[in-house]
Amino acid sequence: MPYPPSRLILLGSLLTLSAVVLADDTLVVDIKSSKKPVSPHETQPLSAERSAVLPADGGDFLRQLNSVSGSRFGGRGIEPIIRGQSQTQLNVLLDGAYIHGGCPNRMDPPASYAALETYEKVTVEKGVQTLQYGSGGSGGTVLFERDTRSLIDPEDGWSGKVSATAMDNGVKHDLSADVIKGGDNGYARLFAQDRDAGNYDDGDGNEVRAAYQHRQAGVVLGATPTTDRLFEYSYENNGFSDALYPGANMDSPTEKADIHRLKYQDKFAGKVGSVDAEIYSSQVEHVMDNYSLRANTGTKMSVPTTSDTTGGRLALKSKAGDNTEITYGLNVQDRERNATMKNITTGMDTSLMWPGAATDQTGVFAEAETTLAAGGKLKYGLRVDQVKASADKAGVVVSGRTANQNYTALYGYGAEGKDETNVGGLLRYEKPLNADTTVFTGVSHTVRTADETERYINKWGMVATDRWVGNPNIKPEQHNQLDLGVSQQRGKVRWSGTVFADQVEDFILRDKVTSGAQAGAQIYRNVAAELIGAELGAEAKLGERFKLSGDLAYVKRTNTADDRPIAQTPPLNGKVQLDYNHTKWGGGARVRFAAGQDRIDTAMLGTTEVGTSAGYGVVDAYGRYHLNKSVKVRFGVDNLLDKTYAEHVNRRNLDLSGTIGRVNEPGRTAWLKLETEF
Repeated sequence: MPYPPSRLILLGSLLTLSAVVLADDTLVVDIKSSKKPVSPHETQPLSAERSAVLPADGGDFLRQLNSVSGSRFGGRGIEPIIRGQSQTQLNVLLDGAYIHGGCPNRMDPPASYAALETYEKVTVEKGVQTLQYGSGGSGGTVLFERDTRSLIDPEDGWSGKVSATAMDNGVKHDLSADVIKGGDNGYARLFAQDRDAGNYDDGDGNEVRAAYQHRQAGVVLGATPTTDRLFEYSYENNGFSDALYPGANMDSPTEKADIHRLKYQDKFAGKVGSVDAEIYSSQVEHVMDNYSLRANTGTKMSVPTTSDTTGGRLALKSKAGDNTEITYGLNVQDRERNATMKNITTGMDTSLMWPGAATDQTGVFAEAETTLAAGGKLKYGLRVDQVKASADKAGVVVSGRTANQNYTALYGYGAEGKDETNVGGLLRYEKPLNADTTVFTGVSHTVRTADETERYINKWGMVATDRWVGNPNIKPEQHNQLDLGVSQQRGKVRWSGTVFADQVEDFILRDKVTSGAQAGAQIYRNVAAELIGAELGAEAKLGERFKLSGDLAYVKRTNTADDRPIAQTPPLNGKVQLDYNHTKWGGGARVRFAAGQDRIDTAMLGTTEVGTSAGYGVVDAYGRYHLNKSVKVRFGVDNLLDKTYAEHVNRRNLDLSGTIGRVNEPGRTAWLKLETEF
């Protein structure tokens, strides 16, 4: 995409010009150990044992956390859902960079590119707790973060980690290496991962098509001329191949993603106390087809795509008096996506699924944190975003039609470009009632613009039921949220609870045409919606070695304009877990459970909705043993009782015989992981 010079200058200037953690709404997870201790007021450490199930990718990892669900599509590509919101309702950043997948059907959501062995920390902010990371984020913000500087060994500058994993049901091998050499003036880091995953069996012994291969490699180069100053460049390449997706009509034989980042961080003694600037570029090349990885005696189709994202962030901090810190700056994000559906049998293109779909966003923000009397904290902020959307190839004729003709057939207008000015705000208050109990409340107004699929998808089949067409003039979602919470710790017992409500104007609903010549075609339209829910979590230390913990989450989503449930809403779910920790060894077990879900959108059955679902309960067991100071073995059995189950939030499983169901989760899976640190 030919970015205007002024925007490139703006991005480059980020380098040269250069939360409130409220109750349990923010969860910070240590992915791997650091030689430098983490301040307890910054993080709530989550041990490796608590992450019992060995995750396939970042999305699979996230759904193990309270109030986070995940939609399975295949062996990879778990779509995270926080408080009933997903896709671009979540801001997901990989070490400061946005990446938008190459698949219009979301085989590769952003979190699927997060190879967990290469990150030190994951921060999950549920709901709206900050305005700093871009527009939208109505469901939450997820930050996968690297902190290379903290891993440097102060004695000789060398540090690293190597691991090898094997399973008896799914992953054949997973090898990773991460090596760092650094000193006072800088560092270099190299990492690589090689994972080969096969199909897995569900609890009934039925094979689920879920194989894929993943190769990742990257480098991080940092210069640290002072203790407060950092210049860093990083590059990583993710390559996926032979990925099978039972939840789709196609598989993905090849996929490649490149991410470049530049960062500058510094602290000052003047009016500007610190600067945090970064620019990034991510490019995805993706191919999906219905013949190279599955038997096909009919028409052979292929969809090659590209998805390019360039952006940056500048955040400055200043003091206002003794009790207030202000963070202010700007975000820039430009996206361009192209996808062409090809009929391999005839050698002709059938449609431009993404016809040069582009979205350019520039936003400014300011938020302040004020410490009040008696330990209270107030956080408040404002952001303004300018959005420009276009589809440069909407007038290109493919197979006798243009995308504009298809938009007009469904909505009465074509794609002529879209400009938006979106304003959001945030106000949060935290108050300790006593030494044990803290309460908080937050209100926010956030605006999420439509993504390129919602606005410009252009799949035009021979019949109306095989059409999926975006709405070029769809309005942005406007979320008005309120949450209330309490957190308490007395002795060895700690618990927290949150209730939340979200009144949404112009919710972007994927729906079907119900009558006329286009009956059955999938479209997007704005409706009024309501989301309400609650979360509860608790843990208790049982003596010096044992810890009992559990959590529960519930959300209800309603299309209030039509008095219909919204498809793919997670049911009541949670877990109960018992851990034993000793210096040399430890272990535990947990029960993951979910109630059945009968609130479904019957109008979307067979497309976004599969049907009602039954509840389930699954037992996992796990342990660890330190062979010596630097070598540890982890082991476990997921789904110990070999339960056959599927999450309600699920992509439809259209198997090769045409039967529609859910994609089942793996049956009993034993795994072993050997880790060594130096």
